[in-house]
Amino acid sequence: MSPRPLGDDVLVRTAARQVAVRTAALVALAMLLLVGLVTLVVVRGQAGAADGLLRTAAATADDVGDPPRGSWLALTRGARTMASPGLPAEVLPALAALRGPASRRVTLSHLRTGDATDYRVATQQRGGTVVQVVLDLHEQDAERTRLLTAMVGAAALALAFAAALGVLVGRRAVRPLADALSLQRTFVADASHELRTPLTLLSTRAQLLDLAVQRGDRTAQVGQDSAGVVGDVHRLGEVLEDLLLAADPRRQDPTEPVDVRSLVTAAVDSAVAHAEQAGVQLTAAPSGSEPIRVLGAAPALRRALLALVDNAIDHTPAGGQVTVATRQGRREVTVSVSDTGPGVPPDVAHEVLRRFHSGGQRSGRAHYGLGLALSHDVANRHGGHLRLVQGGVGATFDLTLPTLPALD
Repeated sequence: MSPRPLGDDVLVRTAARQVAVRTAALVALAMLLLVGLVTLVVVRGQAGAADGLLRTAAATADDVGDPPRGSWLALTRGARTMASPGLPAEVLPALAALRGPASRRVTLSHLRTGDATDYRVATQQRGGTVVQVVLDLHEQDAERTRLLTAMVGAAALALAFAAALGVLVGRRAVRPLADALSLQRTFVADASHELRTPLTLLSTRAQLLDLAVQRGDRTAQVGQDSAGVVGDVHRLGEVLEDLLLAADPRRQDPTEPVDVRSLVTAAVDSAVAHAEQAGVQLTAAPSGSEPIRVLGAAPALRRALLALVDNAIDHTPAGGQVTVATRQGRREVTVSVSDTGPGVPPDVAHEVLRRFHSGGQRSGRAHYGLGLALSHDVANRHGGHLRLVQGGVGATFDLTLPTLPALD
C-alpha cells in the first residue's frame, strides 16, 4: 500500500488523538460518577445505621453500664449526671447544652470537641431522666477514609485503563479514515500513471502527424498515423472508464473473452512511434494468427501490456531493441517483453514489482515505480502473474494468464 503523505499522517494522528481523549474522558466521567454514587450510598448508609443505633439505645437504656459498642450513655436526673466509663471528659460539659427543653422524642445532634473529634448524640426525656447516647464517629470516619482511598486508587487505575482504551479505540476508529486516505492516494497515483502512458503515445503520434502535415506529406503513413491517433484517443477513453470502474465501490469487474494476440498487436502499434522517437526498435515476434482467449477486462489487460512495453522502451538506450513475444501453453498464455537495456540489478530484482520502486531514475521524464506494480496487480486480478526472468541480456518480464478452452 502506498505511503501516506505528511499531511495525511497529521490528519490521522489528530483524529486518533481526539477520539482517544474523548473516549478516555467519557470513561473517566463514568468512573467518577460511579465513585461519587458509591461514596454517597456508603455515607448515607453509615449515617442511617448510626442514627438507628442511637435511637434504639436511647429508647431502651436503663443504666450506663452497657452502652452499644463505640458509644457511651449519660443519664441525668435533676442535677446529677451518670456516664459510662471512658466517656471523654471534654464531651460531658457539652452534653448539658444539648438537653434543651423536655421532649419525649429523640433529638439527634452533632458534636465536635476541641480536639476536632466528631460525635453523634441522641437525647430523649424519659420521665424525670434525660437519656443521652454519645457515638464516637472516629471509626466511621476511618472507614470512609479507607473507602475513599480505595475508590481513588480504583479511579486512578480506571483512568489509566481509560487512557489505554482511548488510544486503542482511537486507532481502530481512524483506521477506516487512514485506509480511505491511502486508497485515495493510491487511486490518484494509479490514475496519473495509467493516463500518462497512453497520453505519451498519443502525444508522440500527434507530433509526428503534425510534422508530416506541416511538410505537406499525404502518404499512406500519414493516414496510418492519423488512424493511430484516433485509436489512441479511443483507448484513452477506455482507460478513463476502467479507472472510474475501479474507483466505484459497487463495481463488478467486467469479464469477457479477450484475444491476447489482438491486445499485443494493438499495444505494439501504439508504442511504435514512441520507440522510434527514443531510437529503439520495437518488434513483435511471430506467434501465429489463431486467437488466444482469456477471461477478463480488455482495457485493464491492454494497460498492463502497454506499461510493460513502455517500461522496456524507457530502459533501453538508443540503438537497442525491445521484443514482444507470445507463447501459448496448454492452459495459459505468456507474453514476454524483453529489452537490451542494462537489466535489473540482482539486489533490487525482488523489489521491482513493488509500488514506488523504479529501480533507479532514467534519463528523460521522471519515473515513479508504478508501471510494473500496476501490471502485476492486473495479472493477479485475472488469475495470472507477472515475473522477472533472470539471466540473459537486458530484462525480460513474463505476463502469464490462464486461457479459455479453444472454440470448436
